[in-house]
Amino acid sequence: MTSNRVVVTGIGVVSPFGVGLEAYWNGLLQGETEIGVVPTFSADRFRSVLGAQVSAAAVQGLAALAVDNKPFDKGALFASFAVDEALRMAGVGPVFGSEQRVGCVLGSLCAGIDNLITVAESYHEGQELAADFPYDAALVNYQLEYLSRKHNLTGPTSIVSTACASTTDAIGYGMDLIRHQECDAVIVGGGDILAELIHAGFNALYSITNSTPRPFDTRRDGFAIGEGGGILYLESLESATRRQARIYAEISGYGLSNTAFHLTATSNDGVGEALAIERALDDAGLAPHQVDYINTHGTATVHNDRSEMKAINKVFGEHAQRIMASSNKPLIGHCMGAAGIMEAISTVMALETQTVPATPFTSGDESELSFDLVKNQPRPAKLVHAISQSFGFGGACSCVVFSKPEYRGV
Repeated sequence: MTSNRVVVTGIGVVSPFGVGLEAYWNGLLQGETEIGVVPTFSADRFRSVLGAQVSAAAVQGLAALAVDNKPFDKGALFASFAVDEALRMAGVGPVFGSEQRVGCVLGSLCAGIDNLITVAESYHEGQELAADFPYDAALVNYQLEYLSRKHNLTGPTSIVSTACASTTDAIGYGMDLIRHQECDAVIVGGGDILAELIHAGFNALYSITNSTPRPFDTRRDGFAIGEGGGILYLESLESATRRQARIYAEISGYGLSNTAFHLTATSNDGVGEALAIERALDDAGLAPHQVDYINTHGTATVHNDRSEMKAINKVFGEHAQRIMASSNKPLIGHCMGAAGIMEAISTVMALETQTVPATPFTSGDESELSFDLVKNQPRPAKLVHAISQSFGFGGACSCVVFSKPEYRGV
């Protein structure tokens, strides 16, 4: 069987910067953080009160747009708008016919959790919920159900929940569906939320910063949780060419692995994390020296940063010093299951605009830091191949390789 090449022709995003791709990318380039005191729950009883949320006004605006078919979960609301934007950008939709071979693969970690807590509390307190309470919106797969109904998606659909690697794995799964000719196009990504329960859990792990995230900095003390949603519209190169669609990037490789080390900690040696990167490069047919840019997982926790630095050093060796790298998390927080898609979108836009967004607030003074961490200001760059990597609880490690459309003659 001939393997299809897979390209990105549509992008949609909702972030703490606001609604839409333009707001997101401009926010990253301007470098002003959206992390602050969490406004939507009483965070002052926690060790840290910091997080990055989509504004209440933006949420209300999205809900107004969806008034006739409103989702009952905020993560699904983010994903729904992102799908609409991605389809407009790709020049398809908004509703597919059942005859079309269009799939949908989403990822999430926290979606539905607020509704689930409401159900649990009502049971614990012996109170009945309203007859029209949307029980299905308490399930992690609700956004998949909602989007499939909204867009009549009758092709293969699935949801991935591999912690913070969830939407990176969704990209890889969607790519494989097109490569193996099971779909002509696949919607990939997902939405996630800043939930109080998750905020409490990471506080208990001492993973939440009390100041600001400083990836790869000896002063680092953790991340802040963010929220949002992102979508990439993937299709075969043949389909995009036939439609004369604008191509923003080619997905040239995907790799995943597991550290098999610890439930919540990344590995001590970076070997498991490195394996995902090596597999992605091998899948893309690229040598390490061909990579120009890495969008790091970059959580600014002591353990993750050390594992990630070791993994990069292991894979790239001396070439690492010539690779530019950055982290989005000091600006929008760690968007949990949606972190992978948000960072993948940033990677695609870096290739599209030939600009690497900066990593603010960090000195990058870790002794094991061998790569070229872009700090303070965005940097113009000549980028052909870039990777976006994610590491999650349970040892999940994922990496996606994006390439300029002109590479291999797109």
